[in-house]
Amino acid sequence: MIVDGDQNVVALDWTYSNADGTLSNQLKLATPYGDVALPAVTQELAVSWLEEQLQNTAAEFDAAIAKRKADTEYAATLVAYENNGAGAFQVVEPDPAAPEEPVAY
Repeated sequence: MIVDGDQNVVALDWTYSNADGTLSNQLKLATPYGDVALPAVTQELAVSWLEEQLQNTAAEFDAAIAKRKADTEYAATLVAYENNGAGAFQVVEPDPAAPEEPVAY
């Protein structure tokens, strides 16, 4: 959790996982829960705040993970071709010395 200088909880980091992957993010709370003294904030309490304010359901998270997995699997099937100068196309062979580019999501 993220706490401001007045000892108010202002954001919560969260992670959702299933067998196919993980999603994570940070939720900025709608209002700081300043009426709860920081030492009294338990994990159960913080999770209850998260559940109250986080708009997504488990089904939506599962669908997002499944889509990302499908997109990644599809991207792995893509093969680059280039014009060989003679009116045909050929597979672009990757340069083994070139660093692998990260996949953006």
